[in-house]
Amino acid sequence: MHAASMTSVEVLLNEFYQPTTSNARKREIETNLLAFKSQPEAWQLCLRVATATNSFTENQFLWFFSTSTLEHTITRRWTQLTAADRTLLRETLWQHYAQLMVLTGARRHRDTLAQLIALLGKREFPEQDPNYMQHCMELTKTRFSLGINLLRVTSEEVVSNRGDLTSEWKQYFHSCISMCIPDVLDLLTKYLLIAVCYINGKDIHTTIPSTFMDYSLTAALPNDNQLSSSVLELLSCVQHLVSWIRTDLISEYFLMSILDLSQWRQANENISLGALSVLNELLYLQKPLPFAFTLMNGVSGLLEQHNSVKHQSEMYSDKFRELLRLYSTKYAGKMMQEPEMLDSFLDQLYRCTTKLHGALDFTEKLDIWTPIIKGIAEQPTQLSAHHGEIMTKLVDEIMRRTQFEINKPELELLDNELMEDDTPTTEWQQFLDQCFECLALLATTRGAHIVFAQVFAHWSRPQTYLLSLELALDHGSGRCYEAARKLKLANVGEILRDFATVCQAVVRLAPLMDTAQAPADVVDEMERQLHVLSDRLLQTLQLLASNRVGGSDSEKASFQMDLDNLYAQVLLAIRSIFPMSKSLNSEQLLHRLFAILGSIFAGNASPSAASPIVQQAASEVLLFIATVIRPKCLLDIPEIQSLMQAGPRLGGQLPRQVCINVHISLVSYMVMPWKNVPEQQQDYPRRQWMLREYIGALSRNFQELDLPAAGESKVAATTLSLLGTFTALIDYFKATGATAKDLLASTFKPILNKALVIFNSYGLSSIAMAITVAEFSLSMLRTLPMHLGAQFIKEMITLFIDVSSREQLTLSRLAVMEKVLQMFQLVVEQPGNASLSLMPSILGFSTQQILPLLQQQNAATDSSEITSLLFALFDSVLTCKWQFFYKNQLSNGHGNGHANGQQPNNFNCSDNLQPEHFMAIMNAYGQMLVSGTDPSNVRSVLVSMQNVNERSRLYQRALFKEQLLASFQRALLNLLLSGEGALHFDLIAQALFAMGQVDRRQLLESFVNATLPVAQSTLEDICQTTDIPTFTQKLTQLTQDAHCAHLNETT
Repeated sequence: MHAASMTSVEVLLNEFYQPTTSNARKREIETNLLAFKSQPEAWQLCLRVATATNSFTENQFLWFFSTSTLEHTITRRWTQLTAADRTLLRETLWQHYAQLMVLTGARRHRDTLAQLIALLGKREFPEQDPNYMQHCMELTKTRFSLGINLLRVTSEEVVSNRGDLTSEWKQYFHSCISMCIPDVLDLLTKYLLIAVCYINGKDIHTTIPSTFMDYSLTAALPNDNQLSSSVLELLSCVQHLVSWIRTDLISEYFLMSILDLSQWRQANENISLGALSVLNELLYLQKPLPFAFTLMNGVSGLLEQHNSVKHQSEMYSDKFRELLRLYSTKYAGKMMQEPEMLDSFLDQLYRCTTKLHGALDFTEKLDIWTPIIKGIAEQPTQLSAHHGEIMTKLVDEIMRRTQFEINKPELELLDNELMEDDTPTTEWQQFLDQCFECLALLATTRGAHIVFAQVFAHWSRPQTYLLSLELALDHGSGRCYEAARKLKLANVGEILRDFATVCQAVVRLAPLMDTAQAPADVVDEMERQLHVLSDRLLQTLQLLASNRVGGSDSEKASFQMDLDNLYAQVLLAIRSIFPMSKSLNSEQLLHRLFAILGSIFAGNASPSAASPIVQQAASEVLLFIATVIRPKCLLDIPEIQSLMQAGPRLGGQLPRQVCINVHISLVSYMVMPWKNVPEQQQDYPRRQWMLREYIGALSRNFQELDLPAAGESKVAATTLSLLGTFTALIDYFKATGATAKDLLASTFKPILNKALVIFNSYGLSSIAMAITVAEFSLSMLRTLPMHLGAQFIKEMITLFIDVSSREQLTLSRLAVMEKVLQMFQLVVEQPGNASLSLMPSILGFSTQQILPLLQQQNAATDSSEITSLLFALFDSVLTCKWQFFYKNQLSNGHGNGHANGQQPNNFNCSDNLQPEHFMAIMNAYGQMLVSGTDPSNVRSVLVSMQNVNERSRLYQRALFKEQLLASFQRALLNLLLSGEGALHFDLIAQALFAMGQVDRRQLLESFVNATLPVAQSTLEDICQTTDIPTFTQKLTQLTQDAHCAHLNETT
């Protein structure tokens, strides 16, 4: 090869990067360039280009291609280079790098060369190049930026996961570099001290004693216009080093220097940011740091300076908040041991928190308080008066920051639209949630009644305003002008929002106001607070229900939205305090409350009552009362009687979820035991009659369907609307008692029979009806498995299989099969042997119909969910119905099977009662491991095999050992060496180890057949390992070495 070759490469590169070059031509060029890169002598030509004067500026395409070729040679073809080639490569790169002109614009040039040198050092230090680290440190003394950059890149290589070296050599390199770290840190600390002196304008000779400082180092780090960039390079190197070195090597001078450099300096903002990054890196470490008091005093000093400086950049403030959060998390316990330091820090932190820098800034500062408040809560005896005072002030600050009256400039910037991520909330609601979580934490520490009193103090202003409006409107036309004036002059929407916010705060604090759990000395105060709150809530609710407050036409939409939100929050607040409030549980107040709820569900003339958000909140209150409070007097309330009579019509006037909540509430009243009522007075016969009447009225049209005459469209319309509601209703009662389930089963079983008749007729022609019936059947089976009866369940499952088998299964029916598979799994997991007779049908349909369809489907079709369900079914079969395959649960190898190195006894193949079904499941498992396309399902298979082996000695069974063991080991090894192997390494290692304990000779044979690039003695050593930690460690090293050998063999 000669210079003409590089000329051809240059021509190809220039053509490649031309905008007019087609993609086909680019692929052709790329093939030619890769072929050139793999030629044995290519690196020599590229080395000349990479180290030639001005080559970087003349043609960067050619220069980067040349350095890429050198990297390829070092990482992939290192073993093919002679000793002389390696020496030439090392010395040429070092000489060129040491003579570089350090220009900011050429930083990538410099970093690329440093990377090549570090890769060489990683292979040659300390054997072939024992002075590598010494040369790096010496280079910092003559060319500071070059040397410090090379130290940083070397540090990155120490912890790099690049798979181009054996794990043994990586560990050796790590330990050798670690031995040099004390000298490196000593040098870097001296440079940090020099930087501190320069930036603070101090004389180095008078500030730092000569016994510690080598003053000649100042020549390498001069105080010139390059100081800022040089110190940034230094801090970048330091940040990476502290991420992995032993922290006990860090000196106090080192720590003090970083703390000093972290101070805000407008003229050196980048240095301040770089130093803060180092501190954050240290605090992220999950290990103790030396000189704790130095660090704690330093952070306190930074916080004090932060509070005294008016103008700091946003980037500095963000990074400083991160520092405080990490610091409070790591050092809250230590601060608790130093009361004076803690008190001073809390004062400064409160000052910092009250600074107005936006709502997001405020909530992130609240995160800083969290570990400190928790620390104080864990040591209540150390709660001082000063701590209580600070917490009281913090509660007031939180409430002020959530009120438009006080903090409108910040709050109006928050978006009230749903955020784009998966979280179904708004930026405004997220802000409130974070604030109220901190309130709750303060309440658990300070006392719930104390925090509640502070929060409730914000109630009077908005409520008084609304009541004044009501008063003005109640006194006829003479006061209407006054009411209109108040609406116009005040921003009533903001007042409503503030009121709703206080309601939300009350809702969050309500669970903490449980008098049954409170200390005896505060019970009376809590009960008084709850009584006042209950009275105010009902008062406000009646005002809102009267709909006498209205806005101007121009603001009507916005005003109505705020009013609806307040209405809903008041209802939710009532629900939250219901269990604790004695007054709300009185029959008189229940009648008052249900009068309002009834008007909401009736959809009266009030705009708010017709609002979906208000109806949803009202339905949740009703649901809570019916399912949790469960008063016997519920049916005596006229509004409840009206709802029961209107049952079939509710779907036409209420949103679906509201309608479902109402149905669940009414059914709960009829099936669940009333609270504080003796068993003999529960009146279950009458309630059963009421339930049948109510459900009969809802399902009358469905039950009366004449399938041949009604027509598919009418059947579909009736079925879809009713069974969807009943599915949600039945699902709600999964955790109820036996009596309630008896009532539900006797009422809904005829409806299920009708649904199955519809599935038999339309299960193939209407996918929508098939899915709906399957969902309803699944909910019935999930909620009432013992109450439907074994024979009924058998007939139902048989019907689903028969109907689904009439035609070839297609992708369009996978949604139906998802429900069917879930039913199969519920049947399989039922205790006892009653479902064994269904096992052949279930497994036959699953392995012969569903599994082939999933294996043959188009790759573009997402079927991961149904695949997961299928393999979950297989796991349940192996785990819960092992007796279907084997009469005995445990292995025969219990006696002295492991004694004297003997292997456990095996079972004969004939021991398996269902070898065809067993092999079908195992083959499905094997296919999933071989394909490896879905990491989640691969993991499920590995977990299943491990669990079944631990429970039932799967690998010792003769059928598995003789026909499957070798193929599974082969599949596991291939998966281990693939790109996805790292995702499942622990499970693969456990499976291989367990299989090896059954037959070590077979495991060794599988390792040998995998053609791993290691000596057979190494494989024998792994197979003879008798404990899982050692086996895992050796397998890890084997895997890394295999990947390394593969890279080096690929040219």
